Amino acid sequence: MTPDPFRAVGFCVILPGKRSEILLDIPYLLSGGGMREDLRTTPVRRRAVVAGALGIAAAGGSGLLSGCSSGEAAAGAAPNSLSAPPTELGRLKTGINYPPGYVGPRARERRAIVTEPETFTIVVPQSLTVGDWAKNEFTAWMEQQTGIRIRWRQVAGKGNDAETMTKVNAMIAAGDVPDAFLGITFTRSQLYLYGAQNLFVDLNPYLDKYAPNLQEAMHDYPEARKLMVSPDKGVYSFPDINDCYHCRASNGRALLNADWVQKAGLEMPTTTDEFREVLTAFKKADPAGGGRTIPFGGYKDAPLDTYFMNAFLYNPGDPWLVVDDGKVGVTYVQDGWRQGLQYLNGLYKDGLLGKDLLTATADQIKRYGDNPGGPLLGGARAYYWGSFMTLDLVDPKARWRQYRTLEPLKGPDGVQVAPWDYLRVGLEVSTLVVTRKCKRPDLLVRWADYQMDLEVVLRSYAGPDIRWSPKGDKGINGKQAVYGYDSWNTDATKGKTWDQYGVMYRSGDFRLAQRVDPKQPTFESPLYEQTRDYLYPHRQPVEQQFPPVTLEADQAAQDAEIGLNLKGEVTTSLAKFVTGKLDPADDGQWNDYKDRINQIGLKPYLEIQQAAYETYQG
Repeated sequence: MTPDPFRAVGFCVILPGKRSEILLDIPYLLSGGGMREDLRTTPVRRRAVVAGALGIAAAGGSGLLSGCSSGEAAAGAAPNSLSAPPTELGRLKTGINYPPGYVGPRARERRAIVTEPETFTIVVPQSLTVGDWAKNEFTAWMEQQTGIRIRWRQVAGKGNDAETMTKVNAMIAAGDVPDAFLGITFTRSQLYLYGAQNLFVDLNPYLDKYAPNLQEAMHDYPEARKLMVSPDKGVYSFPDINDCYHCRASNGRALLNADWVQKAGLEMPTTTDEFREVLTAFKKADPAGGGRTIPFGGYKDAPLDTYFMNAFLYNPGDPWLVVDDGKVGVTYVQDGWRQGLQYLNGLYKDGLLGKDLLTATADQIKRYGDNPGGPLLGGARAYYWGSFMTLDLVDPKARWRQYRTLEPLKGPDGVQVAPWDYLRVGLEVSTLVVTRKCKRPDLLVRWADYQMDLEVVLRSYAGPDIRWSPKGDKGINGKQAVYGYDSWNTDATKGKTWDQYGVMYRSGDFRLAQRVDPKQPTFESPLYEQTRDYLYPHRQPVEQQFPPVTLEADQAAQDAEIGLNLKGEVTTSLAKFVTGKLDPADDGQWNDYKDRINQIGLKPYLEIQQAAYETYQG
């Protein structure tokens, strides 16, 4: 009987230039855990712990899996999996109007991938919008178009949550593994760890030969390949490119009721002092009536620090890593962070911040935003209008239109930053992950690449009712529109799309080329315009952003444990400093906080990040 590679004997972590003893409880790490105490014991004990977790025998290294070099078929793949001629792009379809300089997916003439049906088993997350993947309308269309049939195995969860990963880890531990995973969000380090074990296929030779749409996308986005590649130069997933312009700034977005500002006889604030003045005016005027006005609100899923701290120092938010002249550091022990805490504490003490803005749920802030008697919120730290109220996209005087994106506030020392995500937004690395069980990785790569065609992208996430825009139609950015469809309604697309879990190429130009109905404009245009006008000009230099690095196995264990504890201390202490349970102006309490951070392990944590950053930089 052929050995099952997912029940390998002697599971040992092999990394470039390093042979480690069995250090890691793989499923535990993949679910976000840190290193267990009993993994720090002897090599024999470590083997037993990991073997038990994976459901394998605790033995020697006889089951080590060898990888394949570039240009070779993956271990376990059929010998002919690289024998077909390279896939070429088809001719462009006519009748589609692209704006000048358009960069992004295009609609081309396509052929079926196989002449005789081929079937693969793929694990996917459950989705109310997708419904039954086997009965989904886009599934049927893809099968008819490509000849590739899929046996779907659905797991509970959203693809990137603990529930999903627990089930996926259990599959892998039991050796019950599909040909591929789709829409399951493995981290870069997780992909590298399984890829180094040859459990996930290195797609390099297949991408070079059978993914012309992806090659074109990587030409459009030169950083994409760098972000895809693991430290051992392997590529262990087929990516998804989604260049969402406003998403790059969403972590540092705050909105303010411009109507209330005007009624107070003031201008939209641009400094910390002006912001305090506006909120004070809101409190005094009490436009909501009965003392119910909340000058500025928020909720726990939209951190305060990513907006307010940027008046004192560049702060990207969790995990708060920044780069200064090639040196990795954190924001939450710097003097600017303390200044920000003092500012927020002052606002809170004066009743200018909602009492529950650190604890409210998304439902709670929406109750404030949707208050039937009129607005209660003067403003909010939120990702967009829909974060704190229900959006009426038909009424030109709908409540959400009163609120405008704030510029980042300028602090007393002249700091004014809108944290801009150059690297993490735009590329999802683990959209399709092919396992060693797959005999024809080449066909799944071609199937994934097929999905990056413009028409296929639109059908995948918007549904079949798309229309090509005639000349003169305007897109979100005011240029020629490429396509349009009825207002995106998940109820209307149930059972018709893959709910953004498929492979897609959505460039910035593509997203902005959606037709805007001048009679019923949605929030997309003002969201783009306000991001462009108020946030983009204040973005930090790209060199300051800590990139999405890949950690080696021993680094990943330590990073998970220390990072989780640091996050807990930072978020808990921030809440205490803001609400006055701790005094940010008290030197002793501030130094005690920094001591707690150091005791948790800030120094080794930064050493891990520095090493990973230098590996990323090459």
